[in-house]
This record gives sequence, C-alpha cells and structure tokens, in this order.
Amino acid sequence: MSYRTGDFDGASAFDDGVSLLITGPSTVTTEGLLDAVAPDDGERAVLITMNTGPKTIVKELERRGADRDQIGIIDCTNAETDVEGVPVRRLNSPGDLTGISLEFAKLLGQNDDESVRARVGVASVSTALMYTEPRTMFRFLHVFTARIRSGEMFGVFSLDPTMHDEKAYNTIRSVFDCEAEMTADDVSLSGTGYE
Repeated sequence: MSYRTGDFDGASAFDDGVSLLITGPSTVTTEGLLDAVAPDDGERAVLITMNTGPKTIVKELERRGADRDQIGIIDCTNAETDVEGVPVRRLNSPGDLTGISLEFAKLLGQNDDESVRARVGVASVSTALMYTEPRTMFRFLHVFTARIRSGEMFGVFSLDPTMHDEKAYNTIRSVFDCEAEMTADDVSLSGTGYE
C-alpha cells in the first residue's frame, strides 16, 4: 500500500515508511505539509506543531476533508488552546525533543489496533533548530524517521533553508528519503519512495 497525496512534481503517492522533507519559504511549505498529511479514510494524522496554533491546524485539516477523530496534535507553540474532539498534548518548547518522542508514542498508543495507518507532520524543523543544536536535531530525526519506517507510516517535515547555514541544512536533509523543494508556483521532487 501507499499514502496518496496531491501532486508533488508528478508523484501522487508515497510508499509506506517514507519520510519526506519539504523545503522552501515557510508559507509555502506549511500548505504543502498540510496537503500531504491530511488523512484518507482509515488513516490518522499526528501533527507536531511549533509555529501554528492547534485550532488553525485542525481547521486546515478539516478543510482538506479530515474528521476530528482522525487528528492528534503535539503543540509546542504555548498557544494554550483546547480543540474539542481532538487530543492536544502540550510541550513548553520546540526544543523538547524527548517530550515530543514521548507524547508521540502516547498519541499513537491510544489506538488498540497496531496496524493503524498514520501520517506524521512536523512543522517545522527550522523552528526546532532555533532551540537545539543541529547535531542533536539530526540524532532525533534519525531515530524519529526510523520509527516512521518501522511503523509503515508517512512522515512529512518542513524546513526553510534560508534560516540555516549550508552545513546544518545538508546534515538535516541527509536523514530523509526524499525532498520536495517548493516555491510559490513550483515543486521539484528528488530522492526515493514515491510513485
């Protein structure tokens, strides 16, 4: 099976276990990420948000056809908003990578059915990098994408290359199976794991 998405440079589905990095200006990458993580029937979406409040995330996913019982959110924005019918786990900082891992495991663990298909979104890696060292972030992403792979989930991560030096950017992007470079009117996809 695969995860169907909108059109990414001709690709419309991603293999189970694939992690996609979407790079470009944050306004464009956030839209692309939300498009890609909006769940189909029988799927869940877990969003780790560092710069957009949970209410906005839920509204945007609903606009893309998701139901509230398909959505789980880990909120690192300190926005203090509850969303009816959606589990929201709060963390104090985008740099709390251990907390993110623990809350992610809890959100996924709420389903007794182990075979649940899940899309995982992280918006954004750039924000987290303001709170943590690139090497620490690399280790976290290495473990996190391995978890996505072994769970046959679909991971989507956003990053704005202009916010980082080239070394940090190249270190982070090496973790992912494929990368979609986005501009306001174009997408260029490279890597493996899509059709």
